[in-house]
Amino acid sequence: MEELEKRHELLRSWMNCADRYGDMRIPWNAGVVCVSDLFPAARKSGVLSGEELLKIRDLLRLAMSVREALSKLKGEYPAFELPERRIRDFAPELETLSVVEDSGRLADGASPRLQEIRGELEALKRAGRKTASRLMDDPNILNMLQERSLAWRDGRFLLLVRQEYVNRFPGLLVDRSSSGNSVYMEPRMLAAVNNRMVLQTRDEHDEEIRILMEITRKIIARERAITEGEAVLGEIDLLSAAHEVMKKRRWTLPEATRKTQFNLVGARHPLLKDAAVPVDVRCGGGFSSLVVTGPNTGGKTVVLKTAGLCVAMAWAGLPLPAQDGSSVGNFDALYADIGDEQSIEQNLSTFSAHLKNIVAILKTADHRSLVLLDELGAGTDPHEGAALGIAILETLRNAHVLTLATTHHNPIKQYALTTPSVETASMEFDIERLAPTYRLLMGVPGKSNALLIAQRWGMPEAVLERARSSLKAREVSAEDLMGELNERRTSLNREERRFEVERAEMARLKKLYEDRLAEIDFRRGKIIETADRRASEIVTRAEATSRDLIKGLEEAAKSAAQKEFNLGRQNVQKIRRGLESRHAGRVRRELESRPETFVPKEGATVQVAGSSVVGVIESVKNGKAMLVAGPMRLEVAADQLVQTQKAAKVAIPPVDTSSIMRRESVPSSLMIRGMNVDEALPLTGGYLDRAYRAGYTSVLIIHGRGEGILRREVHALCARLKYVSEYRLGEAGEGGYGVTVVSFQK
Repeated sequence: MEELEKRHELLRSWMNCADRYGDMRIPWNAGVVCVSDLFPAARKSGVLSGEELLKIRDLLRLAMSVREALSKLKGEYPAFELPERRIRDFAPELETLSVVEDSGRLADGASPRLQEIRGELEALKRAGRKTASRLMDDPNILNMLQERSLAWRDGRFLLLVRQEYVNRFPGLLVDRSSSGNSVYMEPRMLAAVNNRMVLQTRDEHDEEIRILMEITRKIIARERAITEGEAVLGEIDLLSAAHEVMKKRRWTLPEATRKTQFNLVGARHPLLKDAAVPVDVRCGGGFSSLVVTGPNTGGKTVVLKTAGLCVAMAWAGLPLPAQDGSSVGNFDALYADIGDEQSIEQNLSTFSAHLKNIVAILKTADHRSLVLLDELGAGTDPHEGAALGIAILETLRNAHVLTLATTHHNPIKQYALTTPSVETASMEFDIERLAPTYRLLMGVPGKSNALLIAQRWGMPEAVLERARSSLKAREVSAEDLMGELNERRTSLNREERRFEVERAEMARLKKLYEDRLAEIDFRRGKIIETADRRASEIVTRAEATSRDLIKGLEEAAKSAAQKEFNLGRQNVQKIRRGLESRHAGRVRRELESRPETFVPKEGATVQVAGSSVVGVIESVKNGKAMLVAGPMRLEVAADQLVQTQKAAKVAIPPVDTSSIMRRESVPSSLMIRGMNVDEALPLTGGYLDRAYRAGYTSVLIIHGRGEGILRREVHALCARLKYVSEYRLGEAGEGGYGVTVVSFQK
């Protein structure tokens, strides 16, 4: 119970902090993942890869940021002190991991030896490029080349040579191009440089492995602290999720009481979502056993499962799908026998399977346990099953075990009605519709309504009459009494339900009215904005026309026309001032509607007030925000930005700077607009080969809109190239139908 109260206090503190300061008071990084599963393999191999070390670094950075935030808040929220203490200081590990770049590659300064090797390797590459440049300047060699560029394959510099010059080119054949029209060959002049580069590359790899092993050893030494920090972040993630569910679904945190009882108000099974009918169910506090009766498919088992699930969730410290006023008491164990557990392998019948579970429950349940029993006494002779069910309930009652059971047997119903500390309840049944309502009626026993349901499904009346006459007089009397009690309870609740329906309808109409009003205001603003824009265009055209008219007048008439023009210009300026005033009003209203907690920060998606520009903040400095909106980068005053749910258009992902081949010679786009097909296709094919080798993930082919001939030919070419994974027309901000975006296989 003490641990449960601590979890409740922690969740309440989190909710209060989030409501007061916003969700960003405690930092978070949605990209952080669990890393504890990396350690078993790392202990065997002794090496964590650069990408794995990046995951650990991200987690440790987040843990340190959360630790710092909790440290600042624990004075106001003492519950934050425990998770803050459980997060250790990872500054030494972060310093060790600082040599890993964001791409997962070790930085040059990771060790003096690595820096020396990479320096020598870079010098060899420069020498190789110079040699290749001299070679490509030779006219005899240049005529043999498919293109005048240096290729990089498997750590060696190569040239792309036309197929017909294979035997004449002074070098060694290495590979064939993907198009099949050319081959990659290593010139003899580059062989020595290439061989030295291969050796240096191997030395670089060996040194990188040595550094990674050393870093891995230091990280594994802090495995326990890292795993504990990961667990704290998981708990904080759970707190945030629980708070979000409570806000969106209106779940509540139950009261924890030290008595062995529970009281659920308006509880719903979460898996049923909106289809769930809220039920009020309680057990304990005046009675230790609750027997629920009612027709088949009436919802008895759902009530049982809802109660058990809510108790289990409450003891996990989670909110419940229930209303305020719910409480869950002090339980040590929860036992359940629900459903058909018939087992072919163990040769157990339905009744035997139930008995096996119940026998195990009776051996271990005590006064701090909650027991759920579904269809008590079912699966055997009704008389014997009812007698056994009463005996089981009596045994649990004498042991003061809190019990919630369902049954169809009349003797068990009568036992519940006449025995102290045993309460009865039933699932409501609509006699008029002959259908269950799935509502639980506390204190009222229920009829099985088997004959009514059989009548609904077309059972012959003669059969039904014979069944009624076969019932014993005492049983019929008890059934009639139960039916009368049900009708009275139903009539008492009917008006309450009608009131609830009317109140829900009023709430719906109010919400509909508010939504319609907001929609009208939005449309009115849009209409005024469109009208102002059109008026501005008309005014601009009128000014231009007036100037052209004055220029064409004779010198004698210019003076009078100038006066008339000045008068018209004053009217135009008056109209323009009105347009600007309305635009400023729209901007002001958007800025005033911003939440007080909104602060423009790096990475946030925002919209420029009074415009349709939506982008992502790249940086904020001196009251200015650098905004990335598609291909554009804008500097905007930070106080002119507002929150938005719209998605920002993003530019093509930046080029991977770790690509081995230099990209300065290969642009990220190719312009073929205005060319004919014979000119454009060879140029496009060669460009795509170069771009793929340069390591681009995607490039642009600018063919223009026109009649679509170039577009169709470019798409046909892309479909033939094996290394092209996808091609599509550009979106807004990328060039639209005049551009094809080509993506390469990784």
